[in-house]
Amino acid sequence: MSAISRAFVYEQKDSWLYRLNPYTKIAAGLILIVASLAFFSFEKALSLFVLMLTLSASAKKLRNNAGSLVPSAPFATIIFIAEFLLGRSVLTGFAYALRFVNLVFSSSIMFTSVSPDEIDYMARKVLRWRDFSFLISTTYKFIPVLASDISQIIEVQKARGVDFDTKNIFKLLKNYYTILVPLFVVSIVRSQQLAEALELRGYGASEKPTFIYEYPLRTSDLIFMILILSLIVYIGMFA
Repeated sequence: MSAISRAFVYEQKDSWLYRLNPYTKIAAGLILIVASLAFFSFEKALSLFVLMLTLSASAKKLRNNAGSLVPSAPFATIIFIAEFLLGRSVLTGFAYALRFVNLVFSSSIMFTSVSPDEIDYMARKVLRWRDFSFLISTTYKFIPVLASDISQIIEVQKARGVDFDTKNIFKLLKNYYTILVPLFVVSIVRSQQLAEALELRGYGASEKPTFIYEYPLRTSDLIFMILILSLIVYIGMFA
């Protein structure tokens, strides 16, 4: 799996962030995303970026989240050039580009810190609609599986002589079309296997299913939320 794919895929690590309540992690992630959209000045955007770098490094996930900077770099460059062509200052262009990077980075931090099981737990607790909750959690679980399938199909097609390194954009699009059919077939087969596994395990037999794990709120969750909110308010008011 590429570094870009790992940037948005959950991987369990032994750190304080993964031991927090899932509601706390989702709330903190949403706060970072809102702050990424709200901070317009270069100083505030840079301060938020440093905060997220520190958070990611202390949680032992900087290497994973750094992969999110790879796909955001070209778009950030386009944003900077567009702002410059519109007559904005260089500092303003950097601010808007960094704002986009912060948005991608904060999303990566949130997605890689919440497990699919925690997503399923929260969805069932909040929505109380088991089938829709299962759909959300299953979709989240199959993101890395789909990324792995795409990588394998590309390698197989390369072995068969398909050129994915050509600079001809039309030929490149045509070659990438060869990925769609086998990916569609693999997805259909995988969905049939999932349906059979659910039927064998008695999915839907109980009207009120129970949970193996519960996620209670702890003092560490409260401390973390106070710290994050305090730092965001400080950056917004004084940076």
